[in-house]
Amino acid sequence: MRAEDFLLEIGTEELPPTSLHQLMTSLQDNLCQELQQRGFVHGETKAFGTPRRLAVIIKELAQWQPDQKIEKRGPSLKAAYSDNGKPTKALLGFARSCQVENPDTLEQLVTDKGEWVVYRETRPGNSIAHEIEGIINKAVGRIPIARRMRWGAFRTEFVRPVHWVVALYGTDILDANILGQQSNRYSFGHRFMHPDEIHLASPDQYVQLCREASVIVDFEERRALINEDLKQIAERFNARIDPDQELLDEVTSLVEWPVVLTGSFDEKYLKIPDDVLISAMRKHQRYFHMRNQQGNLLARFVAVANIVSKDESAIIQGNERVISPRLADAAFFFHNDTRSSLARKVEQLEQVVFQTRLGTYYKKAVRVSHLAGQIASLLDTDVDCATRAGLLCKADLVSDLVGEFPDLQGVMGAHYAKWDNEPPEVCEAIRTHYYPTAAGADLPVGKLSSSVAIADKLDTLTGIFGIGQSPTGSRDPFSLRRQALGIIRIIIENSLELDLQDCLEKASDQYPSRFDIQEVYQYIIERLTHWYQEQGIDNDVISAILRSSAGITDLSEADRRIRKLQAFRHHDRASDLVAAHKRVANILKQVSGPPQVEIDTRLFEHEAEGELFQAIILAEKAFSNTIDYQERLLILADQQNHIDRYFDDVLIMSENADIRQNRLAVMRRMRQLFLLVADFSLLQN
Repeated sequence: MRAEDFLLEIGTEELPPTSLHQLMTSLQDNLCQELQQRGFVHGETKAFGTPRRLAVIIKELAQWQPDQKIEKRGPSLKAAYSDNGKPTKALLGFARSCQVENPDTLEQLVTDKGEWVVYRETRPGNSIAHEIEGIINKAVGRIPIARRMRWGAFRTEFVRPVHWVVALYGTDILDANILGQQSNRYSFGHRFMHPDEIHLASPDQYVQLCREASVIVDFEERRALINEDLKQIAERFNARIDPDQELLDEVTSLVEWPVVLTGSFDEKYLKIPDDVLISAMRKHQRYFHMRNQQGNLLARFVAVANIVSKDESAIIQGNERVISPRLADAAFFFHNDTRSSLARKVEQLEQVVFQTRLGTYYKKAVRVSHLAGQIASLLDTDVDCATRAGLLCKADLVSDLVGEFPDLQGVMGAHYAKWDNEPPEVCEAIRTHYYPTAAGADLPVGKLSSSVAIADKLDTLTGIFGIGQSPTGSRDPFSLRRQALGIIRIIIENSLELDLQDCLEKASDQYPSRFDIQEVYQYIIERLTHWYQEQGIDNDVISAILRSSAGITDLSEADRRIRKLQAFRHHDRASDLVAAHKRVANILKQVSGPPQVEIDTRLFEHEAEGELFQAIILAEKAFSNTIDYQERLLILADQQNHIDRYFDDVLIMSENADIRQNRLAVMRRMRQLFLLVADFSLLQN
């Protein structure tokens, strides 16, 4: 069977740089999935992407689908023929649906449940040329695009207008209309350095011919080239460039032929905080900043151009002209903001609405301040500093600089607090109260900073859930998923001993109309479950801890139980212990009526009853002397012999009502002991 390499390239207007990598990998994945569903075998695949193109090369793509064996079951034989043996309407209709003129040519299928009319056919597979248009259009249609565009007089939609499509199978053009463009073998080079057509004879020429046309189509290759040039520039200036993978990916997505250049700016701007300069360079201009070996910011930047110029100095001067007014604006805003204290800015928060029904940011700041102080008290850290940081943490929202550089929220608040001679602990808590800003991002360090960060997130969650605005589907305008995950990570990863339900109650108390906390508590527990699943913790382990007598409220304490139980379930004694607990739980499920609490040892009839009862008492005493869950699990495992003998020798459901109730009371006592650690009956063997 023939197999050739396949190339698909979609040429577009400039694609959004933050989405390029996702767009190209999604196209690759979708194509492979569509080919697999249609039975087309292929080899390795490679995705390519530049600002003006998305491309995929698929090695050794089979020319033909395998033959398809089709079987359709029709009516039963009884329903297919009348008493005189003539075909019924049911059989005639089935034959027409199968495009069979003579129903008598249909086969019969005999099963244990009866006899049926059946249609069988071996349908030859289609060629890739016949299927490719549908494959590509489906693959393209499933690319996740936040906002689709239309262009010209067409109703076609894509992330950007499409100008050309290449679809080559070996040396052949596969005929297809994709996004309003007819496929061919012509690509285009660099917009400025080689705007002419590129004639592609076959897919194996693609990378090299594009390179000759000043386009490096391989995303990873462009990124590696830029990264190497950054290292060389750092060595040339005896400096260092902070690692910034996000910015590196973004500039890689902006260029087809990267040229790394360095420029400078006036050293007077170094008097304003580094964060402001870095934000101006990084966010607005996509420049890399440079530091000396002592870590101090240098008055230099690194830019990545998309063209080789005969006069590089002209490009450098152009970049310097662009950054200078941006830094001048930043310096002006900073000095203007520092003319009034951060505390004075808190009053201006009355003019900024947090949420229509929850009031202004001033009211939020007051709530966060009170709650941060309460949490700080529970954590035995500085209450006054936590209260102060909570009150000031939102004040920079009304500053001019944050209005121009929104990514500096919290960061500028810390700088302004330092300018006002606030305690260092207060400044740090303000700086990190938004942390973590993304999954896996940095957490606030220390109990005081954690108190403020938790308070801010709890206030938002409690308030938004309280007014019935919980997230639905993909809609989450207040980032409640991130807020909940942030609380979980801060408490667990910083080993904070906090009662989550108690903290939610305190958060609810800050509002005039007290909100019910149960819905938001369940939401945080759901996020906790997802978080553990991503770490490979089994779902039944989480459920077992959640259904224990302690439940999950102190997240740090529950985390220790969850991880110990996850490890213990692979212990050689675990399966018997789980089976025994399930047996106890199943017995108790069958019992109705009020339970007997007291255990009367005089009603014991077997030696095994006394042994198990004494073992339970000793285990309860041992539990009271340790909070180590590994030890508790082993204590429970030590009861196995007593439990096994009890079930072997004792009939729990005795005909004597008093003896039966007494034995059920022993079962309940044993289950309560197990539940101090987990509900083992929920664990899967």
